[in-house]
Amino acid sequence: MKSCLSSIDLLAIVKELNSVLINTRIENIYNLNDFAFIFRLHKANGINFNLIFELGKRINITNFKYPLPSSPSYPVSRMRSLLLNAQIIEITQIDLERIICITLKTNENKVLKLYLELFEKGNIIITDEFEKIIFALYQRKMKDRCIKIGETYKLPPPRGKSIYDDINYNDIISNENLKNLSVLRALSKYYNLPPEFIEEVLARCNINSNTLFSEINNEAFQKFIKTARLLIEEIKSSVLKPNIIIKNGERISVQPIEFTSLPYEKVYFDSFNNAIDEYFSSFIIQKISEKQRKPIDEKIKELEGIIERQKKYLKELEEKQIKYKRIGEIILTNLDKIQALIDYVVNMRKKNIDWEEIKKFSPIKILEINPSKGTLKTIIDNQELEIDFKISASENMNKFFSEYKEISRKINGLINAINETERKINELKKGLEEVSKVIIVKEMKKEWYERFRWTFSSQGFLIIGGKDAKQNEILVKRYMDEKDIFVHADVPGGSVVIVKSNGKEIPEETKKEAVSFAIVYSKAWKAGLSSADGYWVMANQVSKKPPSGEFLKKGAFMIYGERNYIRNVPLELFLGVKIVDREFKIIVGSENFVKNNSIAFVKLVPGYLKGEALVKKIKELLIKRASNEYKEIINAIPNNEILSKLPSGGAIPL
Repeated sequence: MKSCLSSIDLLAIVKELNSVLINTRIENIYNLNDFAFIFRLHKANGINFNLIFELGKRINITNFKYPLPSSPSYPVSRMRSLLLNAQIIEITQIDLERIICITLKTNENKVLKLYLELFEKGNIIITDEFEKIIFALYQRKMKDRCIKIGETYKLPPPRGKSIYDDINYNDIISNENLKNLSVLRALSKYYNLPPEFIEEVLARCNINSNTLFSEINNEAFQKFIKTARLLIEEIKSSVLKPNIIIKNGERISVQPIEFTSLPYEKVYFDSFNNAIDEYFSSFIIQKISEKQRKPIDEKIKELEGIIERQKKYLKELEEKQIKYKRIGEIILTNLDKIQALIDYVVNMRKKNIDWEEIKKFSPIKILEINPSKGTLKTIIDNQELEIDFKISASENMNKFFSEYKEISRKINGLINAINETERKINELKKGLEEVSKVIIVKEMKKEWYERFRWTFSSQGFLIIGGKDAKQNEILVKRYMDEKDIFVHADVPGGSVVIVKSNGKEIPEETKKEAVSFAIVYSKAWKAGLSSADGYWVMANQVSKKPPSGEFLKKGAFMIYGERNYIRNVPLELFLGVKIVDREFKIIVGSENFVKNNSIAFVKLVPGYLKGEALVKKIKELLIKRASNEYKEIINAIPNNEILSKLPSGGAIPL
């Protein structure tokens, strides 16, 4: 099973990354546990990308929503300080190595290079324009290179020869280290090419990969070189045919083109990026599960050790309990006999009779006497007894019965402790079952308008609003057409909202829903109002030109002519989750729109719940109202996906 991208795969993915990521800026960086990093990239047109780099495994744009930590690790904090807002200028693969170089330009016009190494356990290295290392995830000194801050970045030595080198057939075929190997192993060892690629080239040349290398003639060898070069050029310049290969129901590989050497079922994708994303998502799920399982497994092991010791002690106590009860009963049955023995020993000692003499002439056989403890051992009814001759036979009997009762009390307490330990183990095992159900959800493809606040009216008209002053400017200047309407809450500092008419007459119901949308994302919500007023005007009534002598700040506009007010609009927002083919999208808007386009929804009104507590309550209600097939998907949706849709201020979900 393929577990990492090859150098040939990187050739294909770099081509795709260059087509979409050039001129994007690094908006944020996150660590996914300790094995992957996500670079959130932002394009000027508002489209965001999440570039995932899994150490030693893969690099691609991901559409999956992985669980992110609440706070960054130290390496991430350092990378953020160096890379945030830097613009991607170029993405290249170093030769045919498993190394990606992303050239960046900072706001200060400084050039930085981000090296993503995929060989061995992987590494992230940042250098300045002079290739001086200013950050390294892993710093280490090796035989042929030193990756440490302050050192000059140096590439590792090539693993083998380049396929573009001129090779003398006689030199290579007579190589003692190669000639007794299979052709696949020999060429994999000689060339800096992945074995799976070499195997594919051999298949296209009709050369059996198990043939001894020494049996390959010059014609076959030259054919191999020519085919390898042509295949590399095909991946570089031709249209790819990305696919995941499935054998016996299991995914075994992902390739940028069709491999004839893998004649199994194939699932095709519109991009190699999406194929990689889908293929490796299961590995991430497995890693997250293992990470979550480890402390639970360790705790279960610890508790199982405790319960083993508890049961061993219980067995000891039960044996003592039986023994002490029997001894007490024997003493009770032979009370006079034992008292006579005690009296005999005491009287003899008063006469200064030697201990050995006392044993010798005792009416009941004494096995041994311990003068310092004041005890003796004897056998009655086939049971060895230890009798304290400092006290009476009745007191001896009471002592054993008391011990029996005390042990019984300990046994009851220990049984309760064992039951509690078993309960904890069972709870942890149930937790392991939940861990095994870990899923990672994928967000639906975003439309152009999703960079803004957005919804659709009951009549199907697109309603979009600005998230800040900059977006307010963009909406009016770039996206508002002649027959569109401009909507605003009748409170200062609200979001600019426009309704896209597409040249049609905009119905009154849509206007009301647009005003409601504008009011929800205004200061009226944060103020906790139950209702507020808003208005709409035609696009030609909106201007950036202020009255003489006045100034309009960014995101502010002048309205000329009559405003069409809609008053006492209730502050309420409906939020739902749309799921299609296990991909999700969070939608907000009017009850009609949300109800008809989601599998579950909630109504929100201004209130006291905020942040994570609010999202938790929203999720609980969505899960409760969704059918069973969607519950785990809703639960896996990252909280920030819901938070980003909420108006400023608290809310109560109903």
